[in-house]
Amino acid sequence: MANFFVIVDPNSERRSHFIKNIESRLPPVDGLTINSCANGDFQAIWAIHPQAPISCIVEEDEAVVIWGDAIIPGESTRLDAKVLRTFWREFPEQGLPPFDGFYAAVAYHPHFGLTVTADILGLFPIYYYVKDEVVLVASSPELFRHHPLFTAEFNPAGLVGILLTNGLVNGQTLWQQIKRLDAGHCLFVPSKAPPQEIKQYEIPASSQHQPYENLSYSEHLELLEHIIDQTLQRHTLDAQKHTLLLSGGLDSRMLAGFLHRQGKKIVTLTLGKRSDIEMQCAIPVARTLGLEYTTARNQLDRYPLSAELLTQWEHLSSGFNGVVIGWSILDHLSELAPRMMGGFSLDTATGGPLPVTRANETLSFEIFWNRAINNWGISPEILNKLLRKEVFGDLVQETFSQIRETYFSYSDLEFRRSWWYELYQRQRFHVGAYAWRFSFGAWPVLPALDLQLLKTTLALPIATMYERRAQKELVCTQFPKLAQLPLDRNAFNVEPLLPSKNRQRLRRLLRLQQKWRRWQQKIGIERRYYYQIFDINNQGWQAVRSQAEPYRPLVQQLFHEDVLNELVPPPNVPLQCQTDAIIEASGIKALLGFLLWSKDHL
Repeated sequence: MANFFVIVDPNSERRSHFIKNIESRLPPVDGLTINSCANGDFQAIWAIHPQAPISCIVEEDEAVVIWGDAIIPGESTRLDAKVLRTFWREFPEQGLPPFDGFYAAVAYHPHFGLTVTADILGLFPIYYYVKDEVVLVASSPELFRHHPLFTAEFNPAGLVGILLTNGLVNGQTLWQQIKRLDAGHCLFVPSKAPPQEIKQYEIPASSQHQPYENLSYSEHLELLEHIIDQTLQRHTLDAQKHTLLLSGGLDSRMLAGFLHRQGKKIVTLTLGKRSDIEMQCAIPVARTLGLEYTTARNQLDRYPLSAELLTQWEHLSSGFNGVVIGWSILDHLSELAPRMMGGFSLDTATGGPLPVTRANETLSFEIFWNRAINNWGISPEILNKLLRKEVFGDLVQETFSQIRETYFSYSDLEFRRSWWYELYQRQRFHVGAYAWRFSFGAWPVLPALDLQLLKTTLALPIATMYERRAQKELVCTQFPKLAQLPLDRNAFNVEPLLPSKNRQRLRRLLRLQQKWRRWQQKIGIERRYYYQIFDINNQGWQAVRSQAEPYRPLVQQLFHEDVLNELVPPPNVPLQCQTDAIIEASGIKALLGFLLWSKDHL
């Protein structure tokens, strides 16, 4: 992704000084190209990977810029700035229509005002601030503080949302008056008028929207196969090589099968060590399809640098888990291909939310809250003990009520409420944030960002989609050789979707292998890649904890010291997790990230 900043300011001297001030600060990493355009009171500047897609036009009183691939829905046509300007001229006050693909776009005219838009799920981050006639819009909150009219004030509501959910709630950031544009919306700032967030795209909420209910299950599979095949055809470029992030799991395996069948030029990238379960599931997929593949190891000594980049440029908008993935592999991505494909949010788009109910339970908001939202953060009870009442007031309860209201606004069916929330909120921050980081090494191609795909899958019956039933069947029927290979589930169980007869004969031996891996894990030999890199007690995270330790005094006015010390002990004290170390440590990591953020921002 480009790291961009847009300013509309009638004071030319102030505008020019601001742009000069942030120009050298704009690139988050080395090797990016800096460019800009200006027209009247408007100026945009950006730092972007040299091979990233971009289109810019400045004519008469207009300026239009597109960072990324804005694809006309149902077609393969990438919009350029000239065509986008035509769309905008027709309905400037209604904003821009939604497009497929991963992109951000801005259009300016002194009479109409400024319009800014992004992909349909809001993965490309857009932050904005408006004061009087000055408009500031950027892909990161970091550089706003360098404008003389902006006063950097801490926003307690933003921190509460992050600590509760591991992401932003209602666009509230860690700074007052800076808001993140909501998913499915465009920002419209009319000339001399307050900003508006205009809805572009909305998932159908009614239970009446079930056009495929009368089709058979086999017809559902045909429909799903067709829409995925068409989506990949339209989002990829035949003449260009793509890197596929191949984990050995269901999503990347399915993508590999489709892309290979279409004859696309791809190289796979798998993260980890050769002894990892994920690696042992991924490499056979690449070999079976005859694909070029490469591997990369996460370096524990790079955690502190990645932590600095994440807190500086993302301001904990997606929590602090992402320290280990994204910033640290940009060199690998830039060496392989100009574009990379990942299955970000594809499991949710094609298979519904992760199942959270147990036997004889009925899905409800309370269950979804406890097992899919707040389990990634800190419970309201503990948060109320941690936060000083004189600063935060009743924000914990108020934020919880806002989340609950949002959840119930999505649909009149419980399953679809959880599905919509998973896509619009949790997936947007928890998973989708990786796209922003990866874009500085290769531009992301994300099949989940397709209007027709979402329209189709979200309208299929629950019985077809639940627990990824149709997606699994699709791999088994279309790519049976891949279905017979061990499948990574981020667990010790790697049973294939279609076990071969030989594997069935060896079932007892394979069970012993699982027990052996569990025993290894108990004595400190972890074979699951994600459990290795997210382990808060590993060497990399210990370095991050040491990095954050000196800044406890900066947050004394916000937190009760005794509660903070209990939640985040000194770096030399191991943290104990009861069931899932990745999930349980997530809220603690957010506190660590906030300690680091406080160094330069409180």
